[in-house]
Amino acid sequence: MNQEPRIGDLRIEECLDEDLHRYVRTACLFDTDSVIYSAAPPKLLDVRLMAMSPQAFTLTGFERVAGVEYAQSWLVANCARSQSS
Repeated sequence: MNQEPRIGDLRIEECLDEDLHRYVRTACLFDTDSVIYSAAPPKLLDVRLMAMSPQAFTLTGFERVAGVEYAQSWLVANCARSQSS
């Protein structure tokens, strides 16, 4: 389902997935407001770039929640954050 937009630091890398017994490309969104990453960040597995424009791009893959895998798409856009003085 559509969720509220999240702001964070998107990192894409290859990691060994113990459940699949192979390396997969993962995308993780880390909270930039937190110094210590305490909660597990949202993670997209088997990431593929599906579409790209100057405004945004779409990643597809699957998320694993409590051992169940769900197909997902993430729309990623660059949001300029307002900075207070």
